[in-house]
Amino acid sequence: MMTRSASPLPPLRLFGGKGGVGKTTCAAAAALAAAESGRRVLAVTTDPAPSLGDAFRVDLTGEPIPIPTRRGALLAAELAAGPALSRWMAEHREPLREIAARGTYLTACDEVVVDAAPTAHTLRLLSMPEAIRRFAGVLDRLQERHRWMAERFGGVWRPDESDALAADLAAQGKEIEERLRDPERCHVYWVMLPEILSLEETRDALAALDEAGIPVREVIVNRVMPRDGEVIAEIRTALAGRTLRFLTEEEKEPIGKTALRRVGRGLKGRRVAPPGIEIPGYLRPSRPGLPKSKPRAGATAGSPGFQSRAGAWLDDIAPAGLQILFFGGKGGVGKTTCSAAVALALADRQSKDRILLISTDPAHSVADVLEVPLGDDERPIPGAPEGLRARELDAGRAFAKWGERYRDKVDEAAGAFAADSGGVQDLLDLTPPGIDELIAVSSLLDAVFGDGTEPAYDLVVVDTAPTGHALRLLEMPELALSWDHYLLSLLLKYREAVGLGDLAQELVALSRSLKRLEALLRDPARARFVAVTRAAELPRRETVRLLGSLKDLGIAVPAVVVNAVPPEDCPRRGASFRPRGLEQCAIIRAPAEFPPPRGVARLAAWVRSWETFTG
Repeated sequence: MMTRSASPLPPLRLFGGKGGVGKTTCAAAAALAAAESGRRVLAVTTDPAPSLGDAFRVDLTGEPIPIPTRRGALLAAELAAGPALSRWMAEHREPLREIAARGTYLTACDEVVVDAAPTAHTLRLLSMPEAIRRFAGVLDRLQERHRWMAERFGGVWRPDESDALAADLAAQGKEIEERLRDPERCHVYWVMLPEILSLEETRDALAALDEAGIPVREVIVNRVMPRDGEVIAEIRTALAGRTLRFLTEEEKEPIGKTALRRVGRGLKGRRVAPPGIEIPGYLRPSRPGLPKSKPRAGATAGSPGFQSRAGAWLDDIAPAGLQILFFGGKGGVGKTTCSAAVALALADRQSKDRILLISTDPAHSVADVLEVPLGDDERPIPGAPEGLRARELDAGRAFAKWGERYRDKVDEAAGAFAADSGGVQDLLDLTPPGIDELIAVSSLLDAVFGDGTEPAYDLVVVDTAPTGHALRLLEMPELALSWDHYLLSLLLKYREAVGLGDLAQELVALSRSLKRLEALLRDPARARFVAVTRAAELPRRETVRLLGSLKDLGIAVPAVVVNAVPPEDCPRRGASFRPRGLEQCAIIRAPAEFPPPRGVARLAAWVRSWETFTG
């Protein structure tokens, strides 16, 4: 078996950014260009709702498959966390071994190109090496008592598989952490669009990466059009000192190797930092862009006559009695903008009801879309109907508060066993994977069911994270219920030593609430999911897969919103829209506006222009 020293990992090139900015396209184009320069390249995606295979026009799985190239060699795979964890656990079981992939695909490549998940989950991924090292430290501390007991009563302690696991985790975490901070071995490219929302999220992400000591090689401004001069100027000012690269909007969606080669040439060319919008050799000045939109008459922020007067489609997606309405889809399709606009329309329609707009996406944009400051509490929105509140969920903060609640209980339980509680206390300091979805479920329980006597809100509108994480949120009640039952079984098993106490009562109450939430999610009269997409091939394919998953979960989808539908004379409009594979849903078209609508007045005006497609 190859050892780490004998099998150094190849250089890593990672493409990150806000959902929908073109990370997958850029990663696929970069991988293809590198391979056709004569290198051996592995392209992988860590997005739980992957589109890498769609970009290459091939079906990918967790096992790398060859992509035909003119020269060099290109392998591609879509990593799935569940199977990857199963493989990892198997490798560490009997006996503990090094991760098998180190001696196979990775060591056979000259370069690895990573198509990352959207911003917040990529930042979580990049911080994982430190979390792995901390977790290894926790395991080692939990092992200390075992070592002490072995030496005290057996005379000799010998390292076993558990000790090897902790040591291996610590070594892997340290190695990956060092690699991510080494600009020679890890090249991070941050992709964005020439839009203000994308710029705001990019600034936050770059600040987080700087704080983590992870250098960013380039910021790629994708899909630049002649209309974007003002935004480009803002980008150059906001990201002064950063290396910028500009890629222009393609006439057609870049799918397949021919189109990816064009994008790849732009990625390999000289870095461009134009004084304005002139990018010689790229832009076609004759190409029409979308007209700059003006707010429609009839709604002004803060006016007593606030009206959205949305069309009949609103009653179709949110009939009377609905308690929870999810908005989800591929990153960058406009979920946040659509959910905020519909929440305003619903608050106008149901002026006497209490309505909550809540974002469960760790990379929040609701505040930016509404142009109001928001946080992890429910706040009114100036200019909006009085019954509407908004909140941006902070899962890390909520988990820290939860941990503080249970520290005393951990010490109490440990004392009953004459055990050291330090290791378990350390576990409470770690933010576990999936915490965003778990805390979101807890918050939804509070918002929908309140104190158990009456609901806190009549209707909750949920702006979800991109597809893969939205599905994990919807699956979480069932998973959390299993976890809850397991903890209850442990308490019952050791009730004579630790007692049942408040924790058991809370777990029983949580179990009941989770069962109620599961039943609610599967009741089309009370819970629905609106899928948001765009008039393009990659979003369409992901939306078809999303609808299939929602059907499997038993969650009703009354409509698909096709957002940012371009004018009829735009070459990317295609054959209008009834997307293939979405025939079972009503299609609502939301027109493209430039710049995208922000603020209560523009959102309320924009949502009035939505229409049901009947073609």
